[in-house]
Amino acid sequence: MDEPDISIAELRAALTLLLEAVEDRFGSRLQFDEDFYWNVPLGDATTVEQDPVLDLGSVVDDVRSVRELVTRAPDDGVYIWHDVDHLVGVLRAIGRLDLPGS
Repeated sequence: MDEPDISIAELRAALTLLLEAVEDRFGSRLQFDEDFYWNVPLGDATTVEQDPVLDLGSVVDDVRSVRELVTRAPDDGVYIWHDVDHLVGVLRAIGRLDLPGS
C-alpha cells in the first residue's frame, strides 16, 4: 500500500494545474448557482466506526472565509483546520460545476 504522504511541492503543482484548467474552462471568475451542500464535519470525516452526522455547508460562507484568509493581517495568523475546511468547500463547489450534466 502506498504511504499517505505528499510533498508541499506536489500539492502546489497539483493546485496550480487544477486552477489553470478551471480558468481555461470557466474563466477568471467563478459563479456558483448553489449555496448549501451536505458536509461531513472535519473532525468526524475519518471516524469510520460510526456514521457521521451531516451538517450544512455554505458556498457563500466558504467564499467569504477564503477572502478573509487572503486579506487577513499577517499577525492574525492562519488557522489551518478552519481555513482548509472552507477552501475545500470552494474546491468542491468548483468540482460540482464540472460534473457531467451540469
